[in-house]
Amino acid sequence: MGVLWLFSLRWKLPPGFDGRGETSLRQWLELEVAHPAFGFYGQLIESVVLPNFTIFAWLVFLAELTAGISLLFGAFTRVGAALGLAMAVNLGIGLLEVPGEWPWSYAMMALLHGLILLSNPGRIWGLDGLRTE
Repeated sequence: MGVLWLFSLRWKLPPGFDGRGETSLRQWLELEVAHPAFGFYGQLIESVVLPNFTIFAWLVFLAELTAGISLLFGAFTRVGAALGLAMAVNLGIGLLEVPGEWPWSYAMMALLHGLILLSNPGRIWGLDGLRTE
């Protein structure tokens, strides 16, 4: 799961968050506004997130970077899993009605993060195993 989050950063790198030839974060947010599963969510993206895009883009970038590093190295793994779970649910809600998207993939991501969160992660091959409990 950590590799997935880190790999997904390639199309939303600062400072422009423009995707460098791929679909950008802003374009995905605009798709969420154009095809909202829930009206309030589309309005929130349109009236709060897009006008403050740079702030939210940095938050998304840092959240995905943090979750990716945490899950990959098994450091503060439950924190990374909780962050990944929240982001997977948010992606699922935002992209549920976007044509061509696979909403079940976000449900699967949420389930996997939930399993990591509820298990005893990072204790054998992760840095969490080095910490005393």
